[in-house]
Amino acid sequence: MDEATCRQLLASHHFGRIAVNNDPSPDVLPVNYTLHNDAIWFHTGEGTKQTAASRALPASFQIDGTDPNRHSGWSVLVRGRLALADRYEPTDLPDPWPGGDRGYIVALSIDALTGRRIPPQTGWVLPTHVWKDRDASDLMG
Repeated sequence: MDEATCRQLLASHHFGRIAVNNDPSPDVLPVNYTLHNDAIWFHTGEGTKQTAASRALPASFQIDGTDPNRHSGWSVLVRGRLALADRYEPTDLPDPWPGGDRGYIVALSIDALTGRRIPPQTGWVLPTHVWKDRDASDLMG
């Protein structure tokens, strides 16, 4: 995927996964986020993400979408560096889904941005007949 498509997908979604190194192995953690000024922004509490951001560690962020019926999908991967922010200007930073104290604001810079698309499996046939106002998609599982 080109960069514009990757950015459009990032802007139109608000749930993803952040991967940070939590020695001896990486942790992949879910976050509610927003895209603003060339960074991924999210709230967090004390713990792995906050510690990584306070140390300005590199991290990766990923979102995806799939269509299991068509065996197709896409993914967008961001690589950058985490940072703690004192404040966040726009009002559209989503509230985290889990309760509890999430008093830290974290930004992940977008230093590298890539995307992949898995096209529908070849040989896939879309329904072409209509029976009584139905398109037979219910017959495909």
